[in-house]
Amino acid sequence: QQVTWKNLVTIYADNTEFFNPFREGETILGGQFRSFVVVKPADKYAIHAGVFGDVRWGSEEFLDEVKPIISFRYRTGSSTGILGTLEPGRRHGFLDALAVSTQELTRPIEYGLQWMERRRVWDLDAFINWQALNTREQREVFDYGGVARIRLVRQLTVEGQLHGLHHGGQLFSADVPVTNNKGMAIGVIVADTLPRLGRGSLAVYRLKSTGNIDPEAPEEWPRSGTGTLVRAGLEPARGVEVFGILWRGRDFIAQEGDPNYGSIGLNPDFFRSRRKYLEVGVLRRGHLDGGVELDAELRFHRIDDEPSIAIR
Repeated sequence: QQVTWKNLVTIYADNTEFFNPFREGETILGGQFRSFVVVKPADKYAIHAGVFGDVRWGSEEFLDEVKPIISFRYRTGSSTGILGTLEPGRRHGFLDALAVSTQELTRPIEYGLQWMERRRVWDLDAFINWQALNTREQREVFDYGGVARIRLVRQLTVEGQLHGLHHGGQLFSADVPVTNNKGMAIGVIVADTLPRLGRGSLAVYRLKSTGNIDPEAPEEWPRSGTGTLVRAGLEPARGVEVFGILWRGRDFIAQEGDPNYGSIGLNPDFFRSRRKYLEVGVLRRGHLDGGVELDAELRFHRIDDEPSIAIR
């Protein structure tokens, strides 16, 4: 048998200066590590076993979160199946409107089932992630979905996304009804190299949402909504991108998405049907020496017509 010991350390810092009716300003600083062994009883099979730890700077705890890493994996040249600890890299590829970007820091470990395909003209990442057990005190919680891409030609890609969140369970009701929320997106991405400018891209998505996880949501609130997202990007250098996002939504609700895209406010009684959101920024992603990876972003936002108090 082949046995490999792997270690990954992540140092992170995230500051969101929002202060608006939909999302709080939040600073997340800390570090995470994964230490696990990979045992391969055969070429196509592997077992991962180890530990994950997370600590927030300023915390009085030695480790704020400790979780096991344990999974069985089946892998071929183009397919990967996982039972146990999943690979949720970049939130499985979801748009921010369906899965908020800070999940990469706050929920890097997921458990359940996952199947990934990497083919010449199409890709797929499908999963189900168990978040909470069904007990007498709480409902079962899991989210599920996937992202599929088809490259019709070199410059044109069609993408579909589905994300669902379920609160339920058959053993115990916990005096709470079963609730569901789903968000779906279909998009077209055009990308090509532009003379003297670098690689440019333009993506247009149409989104739809249904349901509400909150069983006490007012009955007059709509149970379905829609939205349109346009993203344009330009890479003047390898690993560097300047981008902009424009969003227009109506009654859109995705409970695990970025609240800046949705109609529900921080106050449980606040609801704004029509939403506008604008974001511009620059990101840097790439490999440094010694196997070190850098992921940095700087974003500026415009939320509806709300005045900003974050920068004076």
